[in-house]
Formats: sequence, structure tokens, C-alpha cells
Amino acid sequence: MFILLSHKLSTTTPAYAGGPGLTLKPLKQIAKGDSSNSYLIEMPNHLGTHIDAPRHFDPSGRSIAEYGIEDLTFRRPLLLNIPKQDSELITAEDLTAYKEKIAESDILLIKTGFQRFRESDPERYSMHNPGFSSDAASYIVKNFPKLRALGLDTVSLSSVDHREDGRLSHKILLSGRDFFIIEDMDLS
Repeated sequence: MFILLSHKLSTTTPAYAGGPGLTLKPLKQIAKGDSSNSYLIEMPNHLGTHIDAPRHFDPSGRSIAEYGIEDLTFRRPLLLNIPKQDSELITAEDLTAYKEKIAESDILLIKTGFQRFRESDPERYSMHNPGFSSDAASYIVKNFPKLRALGLDTVSLSSVDHREDGRLSHKILLSGRDFFIIEDMDLS
């Protein structure tokens, strides 16, 4: 069974920290006498549901293009509900109660509940998102060698209001190993 965990992309998709979004530029239009409709699509690679591969923060890490679908298939998912409010961080302490379950998993999905603001308040969603702390990232790396991915229902693992700690979290999780961070997931 496959479950869709991606949001649909549109020109209103919220971008991290209010960054650039998706733009569609008409190249051909039937209404203007062209034989077909065609568009130029422009967007940053971290818009919408997307995967951060090691090269995102590790210059010697593999890029997403170097992985096959078998690397992105998971057999032992774990979904945790860890509610967080604006700019709150997921900490190692939030994860310790689930240590045995995480140890058995190959992908950890964390539902903060913050995706409820994605449509209703996109500015809040993209500017005050919860994040994943560097102590939680260190806890993951130290304790769960079988875990290959972390997914969140937030625009980024890095909270806009805690950017430096978020960058450190990315470096800890992605450096020197094959690991994926999946951001802006639909975990409803």
C-alpha cells in the first residue's frame, strides 16, 4: 500500500521564511493563436514537499539525483504526534519516551500539527514554524543507526526563529552518512 504524503504545488505554496515560490510563465497560448499551451515553470528546489539529501549541508555528500527509488522506499515507518506551537523546537527530551519504537524504524515522521496553518495562515506557517533542535538531531544520530529518514509536517526542519540551530540540525543529520530529511509533508 502506498500513501500520498505530499502537498500539491501551486503558485500559493508557502515558502520557507517567505522566500520565492512557484511561478508559471506562459510560453505558448492557444488563446493567442499558438498551437498549444506551454509554460516555463520556475521554483526553488526547497518549495513544497521535498527531500533534503546529504549534499544540502555536506559538500562531499550525495545529491538527491544519486539515489534510486529503492533508497527512498521505507518498510518500517513510525509516526509520532509531538504537538508544537509557533517557533517551538522538537527536543531530544520529546523523543526519549519513544526510544524503543524509533530504534525499530527506518523513517521517523513527526506530526507537530502545525500544518493546519499551511492553508489558513501561510505567513504564520512559513515564518514561525516549529523546528527540530540540534540536541534532537544529535540524539537521532547517536542512538538510531538504522533510521534513514526524518519527515516533518512543517515548512522546514529549521525554525525561522531558530535558524542557526536549524542549520546545525541539518549538518548533524546529513553529514557523513546517507540520510534524508523530508520537509513540508502532509501528515494529516
